[in-house]
Amino acid sequence: MGVESVNSSNNQSITESAKITEGATVRGTKINKAGEDMDKNAFLKILAAELSNQDPENTKDSTQYVAQMAQFTSIEQMSNLNNNLSFTGATSLIGKVVLLNQKDSYGNQFGGLVKSVVKDSGVVKVNVEVEENGEPVTKAFPLDNVITVES
Repeated sequence: MGVESVNSSNNQSITESAKITEGATVRGTKINKAGEDMDKNAFLKILAAELSNQDPENTKDSTQYVAQMAQFTSIEQMSNLNNNLSFTGATSLIGKVVLLNQKDSYGNQFGGLVKSVVKDSGVVKVNVEVEENGEPVTKAFPLDNVITVES
């Protein structure tokens, strides 16, 4: 039972609950599930919202914003360092056999030899030679899909 809103371009009704199940609120804000990390963009959006909703008669001290920007910079640098360490660690998987938590269309769990490692839009992926329809194929999987590593 969701609240209905009307799309003005085509007068088609859609429910808020349908929008929320897509992983975002009605206003387009990404919904983080419990245990998910917030990214650096989420922090910047919070700061921008705070600035845009500030009461002009009760402004905050500018040093608070400088401190928040310093915190943001620290978070961004730690995030970049974490991504670089993940990539460096993933390169040690090249030439090893891994088991992944994804399954093919027949329900068989993917696994195979890691051929290379790439960073695509900030996401570290391993290119694994797997078997599909009896043929060896190299597919990219996010690093967090690796369950076990064998020599």
